Amino acid sequence: MEKRKRFYVAMGIYAVLALLIRITMADVPIPIGNGRLGIRTLTLLVLALFAVRTLLHWRAEQVRGKQDEEQSSS
Repeated sequence: MEKRKRFYVAMGIYAVLALLIRITMADVPIPIGNGRLGIRTLTLLVLALFAVRTLLHWRAEQVRGKQDEEQSSS
């Protein structure tokens, strides 16, 4: 499967998971430090972390590919 297509599929899956988390989980507050954070919010933050990591990896692969093309053409 093409890398761009795999990236879009992964982002779509992250979006579906975020929607399912939003729909099915209750936002029960849990104490963290001096404040409270909802369990749903915490779960969405972890999912967002993975989505950003996927985005950064995809972008790094694009940059590496361009650098390889420039080196091979020189």
